[in-house]
Amino acid sequence: MGLSLIWIDSAGVFWGALFGLIISLPISLFLAFWMSAVRKRTAVVVGAFLGGIIGFLIILGWAGTLVYSTPLPGAGGGSAFFGGLLFFAALELVFGMGFDLLIARFNRRDYRRAAATPAHE
Repeated sequence: MGLSLIWIDSAGVFWGALFGLIISLPISLFLAFWMSAVRKRTAVVVGAFLGGIIGFLIILGWAGTLVYSTPLPGAGGGSAFFGGLLFFAALELVFGMGFDLLIARFNRRDYRRAAATPAHE
């Protein structure tokens, strides 16, 4: 019993997960961009996008027909959509923050802020 690698299944898990990914991406990409403290925010957005793609593959492998030839019993388009929506949003934020921390570790000057000078009266 090996990998079946069937992307689109008859239960609608692929379509539910795809629409969950499409809806979660703009919200999570904006939050990752907004919460990022580095100057190069594109890397954080790419990290969040990568988290969404990895989550999509996890949902397809777990509930869909990416690994097994039949979908998970009880899995359908609706459950893949709502479960994937929350799962993708969480993974996108985690990957975005993880990339933010990686950038901070390698480029400390991107996190340094100018010291606030007191106003002279």
